[in-house]
Amino acid sequence: MSTARTPEADALPRPRKRPVQARARFTVQAIYDAYVRIWRRGGPDALTMRALADESGFAIGTIYEYFPNKAALHSGYVRHVMDTLRARIREQVVEAGHGPWREQLARLVEITCAADGDAAFFDTDMHYLEARIAAPEHHQRSFDALADVWCDAVAGWDDLVPQPAPERVRMLIFLVWSAMRYRLLADPVKTDEALWLAEIREICERTLAPA
Repeated sequence: MSTARTPEADALPRPRKRPVQARARFTVQAIYDAYVRIWRRGGPDALTMRALADESGFAIGTIYEYFPNKAALHSGYVRHVMDTLRARIREQVVEAGHGPWREQLARLVEITCAADGDAAFFDTDMHYLEARIAAPEHHQRSFDALADVWCDAVAGWDDLVPQPAPERVRMLIFLVWSAMRYRLLADPVKTDEALWLAEIREICERTLAPA
C-alpha cells in the first residue's frame, strides 16, 4: 500500500504549533490535563473548547493559539501520549536500566503496555477517534520511533548474548504494540491485566532468549 501523501492527509487536523519554551510547555500540558479530566468524566461528547477553557482556566483564545479545533486537540494529545511513552522508556530503561536483562525486559513491557500508574490516559473512545484523524504516515513515523527506542533498550543489555537482530526486536515490538492496542477493542482470551501482561512478557522472553 502506498504511503504517499494525499490531499486528504494534508487536510487532517493538526495542532498549530509545538510548545518549545517552558511557559508554552506548561500551558499545553495543563490543557492536556484538563482535556483528560473532562474526557474521564463525560467522554468525548462532553469535550468542547468552551468546557476546556473553563476546566483549564485559560482563555479560549489561548487554547486556539495551539489547537484550532477539537480534532487538532486530540491529534496533539495522541502525539503527546506517544512522546511520553518513548521518553519514559528512554529514561527508565535505556538510560537508567540496570540488572539482568529479563528484569529490564519486564519493565520495558510494563511501560509499553501502559500497565503502571504513570501511563498517560488513553481509552477505547480515543482509539476509535485516532483512527479517523491519523494518516498512514503518522502511524508509520510513530511506530518507527517506538521501535527505535526498543532497539536502543535491548542493545544495552550486555548479558543478553548473543544480541538479537534489530529486525527481530522491531517485529517483537510490532507484536506487543498490536496486542496492546487491540486489547482496547477486544480481549480474545478474557484475562485480567496481570495475567495478560505476564503472557506478553513470557512471549518476549522466549523470542529474545538465546537458543
